[in-house]
Amino acid sequence: MNHHLCTVLLIAGLAGGYGEQILQTTAWASSGTDVFQSFTQHIGAQIGKDKQEFAIADSCTVYFYQHLKKKPRPEVERIHFSPISSKTGLDYDCGKLFPEGLEQARQAFGNMQQRLSLSLTFYQMALVGDGDDNQEYSAQEIQDVLAAFGLPYLDGLPHGGYVIALTGLFDTIRQDLQFKILMEGMQELMNKGYRFTKADQAALNRKLN
Repeated sequence: MNHHLCTVLLIAGLAGGYGEQILQTTAWASSGTDVFQSFTQHIGAQIGKDKQEFAIADSCTVYFYQHLKKKPRPEVERIHFSPISSKTGLDYDCGKLFPEGLEQARQAFGNMQQRLSLSLTFYQMALVGDGDDNQEYSAQEIQDVLAAFGLPYLDGLPHGGYVIALTGLFDTIRQDLQFKILMEGMQELMNKGYRFTKADQAALNRKLN
């Protein structure tokens, strides 16, 4: 799919010493559990940051519109997230955060809306990849998730190497806002029988709230 992503995985496999350091410094409950937990926790941490930045941009956009006595224009959303916060633009010192005013805040709002949407959708994909909803990845599930994005599965790779490969996949797709690649990857999993279940929806809802 992407030379950089393949390089991430291959480096993880070849740099055995680095993988061994990860294993020595991490308490592994079981390989599949830790790969899944590390992967979803990495995405979840980014979702938390995205939600905070989105809330700031949203509040400051409203603040600038109110200052100009204009009504904010609706934005197109992928996954809906409404920040629940008592904070207003005044709490965030919008003048310092967005010295260029309304347009800068609106651009930040649109950008963070896209990034938050991608992070949430990627989290959804990670949940779908746990086909039996046992909160761990089997070797087959890891292989299927990687294959969905055109990445090779290296049998015998240290568990930390799979974590590096999967989190590197997320970071690269998020950085470039590659929604098309993400959705195609999820469709590949669906074609193999993976589904977005009620348990997955509950887990996603916890990230939305």
